[in-house]
Amino acid sequence: MRAAIAQMRVVAGDVKQNLSRAEELLSTTDAELVLLPELFTTGFEYTHLRSLAKPLEVHAEALRGLAEGRALAGSVPELSGGRLYNTFLLLRDGEILGSYRKIHLFGREKEHFSAGREVGVAELEGMKLGMSICYDLRFPELYRALTFLGAELMLVCAEFPAPRQEHFRVLARARAIENLCYVLACNCTGRDAENRYAGGSLAVSPWGEVLAEAGEDEEVLEVRVERSEVERIRHKFPALRDARPAELLQMCGRG
Repeated sequence: MRAAIAQMRVVAGDVKQNLSRAEELLSTTDAELVLLPELFTTGFEYTHLRSLAKPLEVHAEALRGLAEGRALAGSVPELSGGRLYNTFLLLRDGEILGSYRKIHLFGREKEHFSAGREVGVAELEGMKLGMSICYDLRFPELYRALTFLGAELMLVCAEFPAPRQEHFRVLARARAIENLCYVLACNCTGRDAENRYAGGSLAVSPWGEVLAEAGEDEEVLEVRVERSEVERIRHKFPALRDARPAELLQMCGRG
């Protein structure tokens, strides 16, 4: 499967401009899957967040044009049952293929968003995709859970600030190495009222090799991801067979 990472500048609160820029970037690739940054339509515009948040079906319809003939992934502000969620959305031709509400909320997010309570795995072109958002990247237990649910490709959409850029790179590689899977991590670039974003989006192989990496400017990275390569690496180096999560929980008195 051909996959692309569309690293873009996200302008907080300007949905029209963000969608226009996303459309321009997507016009440069014919990849079957395109990953965009965290909250790529709105950014972290807390002042008007509730008015920008919509039910997932409304977001899916609004993004139908961008997702026509391809799968599109990234997070959006979801309104459901009176609550707001930072929700990863995977869709194609307006059809929702999978979604995941961000579990690990960072900083001011906790004042506005509710935390998700379920991990998210979806299927596309015969591959199992694990969905995650930004701060999630620091919690390896989430990715191990996704792996045990069959994930072979981890998707990470993010707005990771420049001072922690090296963490973003190292953690993306670590998640690939420990789970013997692909990781596609899309960061934004530019700046908002609070942070500068250094981009650095990257694609990592199941062996932890960096297949493609962006600089600080807007850029589209393209890579091939193959289920057979995940199977090959996991067979060659069967570390997952030696994992003992239940036993470790018992050792901690939680089993």
